[in-house]
Amino acid sequence: QPRLLPDRFTITIIPVANPDGLARVVGHAGRFTPDEVSDVTAPGRFNANDVDLNRNWDCNWSPTARWRDVTVSGGRAPFSEPETLVLRDYITAAQPAVVVFWHSAAPGVFAAGCDEPDAASVALARAYAQGAGYPFASAFTAYTVTGDAGDWLAARGIPSITVELNNRRDTDWAQNLAGVHALLAELAQ
Repeated sequence: QPRLLPDRFTITIIPVANPDGLARVVGHAGRFTPDEVSDVTAPGRFNANDVDLNRNWDCNWSPTARWRDVTVSGGRAPFSEPETLVLRDYITAAQPAVVVFWHSAAPGVFAAGCDEPDAASVALARAYAQGAGYPFASAFTAYTVTGDAGDWLAARGIPSITVELNNRRDTDWAQNLAGVHALLAELAQ
């Protein structure tokens, strides 16, 4: 729906930042359908070096990190992985007004912030959550997260939010489209 996008905005979608992880859960590289996704999606978090790419960013980074109740690798150093380097460099060059990450599945919208919630991220997360009908949280508190991409972005003045989808199979298109519209309206103010 490009006509709904204000002229001063551009939306860039990066559908896959971890091709190794994608291949692990669908069994091949390239395009896939939801029916091809394995019921076991946890291996998709890791690249070919078995690093959790969302623990490899330079915000409270640690070589040993957590994902749920599992110990995972944050890599040898922040940005030690080619995937995070490419994303960091792309985002740094693009200087987006906001970055939205869609994950699954813990329904809610979470604001980013390296040591404490970032005010701009909180406002955008709240707007998205209200528009989409998701629960809102100013921070993710279920467990300690280190090396998170969104938190790194917020620390650099780029607001970021994470949308946790309702489940691993559905995009909840109408719900998330409403959230994107609300986010754009908030940005336009």
